[in-house]
Amino acid sequence: MNEITPRVVSWFSCGNASATATVKALEKYGYVQAVYCRVIEEHEDNLRFIVDFTKATGIPIEIITNEKHGGSIYSVFEARKFIKNQYGAPCTMELKRDMRKQYQLPTDIQILGFTSEEGDRIDSFIDANNEVNADFILSDLGINKEACHQFIADLGIPMPVMYQLGYQNNNCIGCVKGGMGYFNKIRKDFPVQFNKLAVLERKLGFAINKDKNGMVFLDQLDPNRGNYKDDAPAVCGFVCEHTPTIL
Repeated sequence: MNEITPRVVSWFSCGNASATATVKALEKYGYVQAVYCRVIEEHEDNLRFIVDFTKATGIPIEIITNEKHGGSIYSVFEARKFIKNQYGAPCTMELKRDMRKQYQLPTDIQILGFTSEEGDRIDSFIDANNEVNADFILSDLGINKEACHQFIADLGIPMPVMYQLGYQNNNCIGCVKGGMGYFNKIRKDFPVQFNKLAVLERKLGFAINKDKNGMVFLDQLDPNRGNYKDDAPAVCGFVCEHTPTIL
């Protein structure tokens, strides 16, 4: 009986880490199938990044989208009637995690771009996904986030716009895992998206941010409140951590 050759599937997020992991996987296995779960609230420059990446590396990117929600976080929030809770954000679960589970095969080797600083996130993923044959290739090679940024620069690929604007991760514009300082930066850089999320908060009666006095809605957030560096959301992937935003 012939053995089934497993697919090597790299989950490509349009972040520098997942892009680096994809190239390293090709070097390791001689083959890689890169897949991007498209969320429409991510910056449109991500599509440019995909084109540039493929030109530079020869690795095509397959794009998949949650058709039920049209790839939109707002559709998920409206359907679920909440934005996030103590367990995380439903957008990550439905638009990324569930899409991965629908796509994956039991025999797949799955490449996940957690860097050498992300041991806790790796442990969380393993605990929640014992069925996945995961290769944390960046961590195993001792590659950190800064090295990933340099790797992409050395390929001659301009970084995604969100990095160029000073964001730590290439998440949706207005990632609901961010804190007050993060949203004050979003307010300046992307006022339309900020206001759209503020309207949704009021509609659902839920504020993303809280302090000791209770909910702090975006439309009442003091523009000087918070610190972006401390309040930046974690990278959006297949483990959606909830970070308290009490200031």
